[in-house]
Amino acid sequence: MPKLIDHDRRREEIAEATWRVIHAEGISGVSIRTVAAEAGISTGSIRHVFPSKTELLVHATELVGQRAWVRIQRHLDEPEPRALVLSVIEELLPLDAERRLEMEVTVALIAEAPGNARVREVLDESYEIVREACRRLVARLHGAGFTAPDLDIEAETTALHGLVDGLAIHLLINPDPGFKRQALRMVEASIDRLRP
Repeated sequence: MPKLIDHDRRREEIAEATWRVIHAEGISGVSIRTVAAEAGISTGSIRHVFPSKTELLVHATELVGQRAWVRIQRHLDEPEPRALVLSVIEELLPLDAERRLEMEVTVALIAEAPGNARVREVLDESYEIVREACRRLVARLHGAGFTAPDLDIEAETTALHGLVDGLAIHLLINPDPGFKRQALRMVEASIDRLRP
């Protein structure tokens, strides 16, 4: 009887192998051959799923967003708006090995984007998703009466998005536990300053 292949799981394994190659060798190390070697499968098996390096990179980028969304969903039932916002923001920051690897992949793909329109398109979509998440978090606080009635939601969305992106880069550069605690305190202070 022929072996059944879980194609979704295979795509995920290939994307994870792409992440590991990026982590070890940088974006220039990614090729069908290097990812196949990392995944322990043939180049033909990869080409069957991803015919080009670009398609590998696009799927690797999409998987980062999918994994973040799964983590975020765990917090959506949190009834207290401040706790919800802080929990979701933490999921967007590289505070553990998994999220750190995801951020390394994202940064490497940002560097690849100027020369690759398809990667740029996926990164633009990711940017909009994070911005919309920030907008919804600010709106959630505002709707719960946590903020001043005349809050400029768009301005605060930009401020929160900038804070999240900036801290993500700083945490990638400086993984010291003391800095992690400081970054999380900064997020809390940023949210608390919205109170009337």
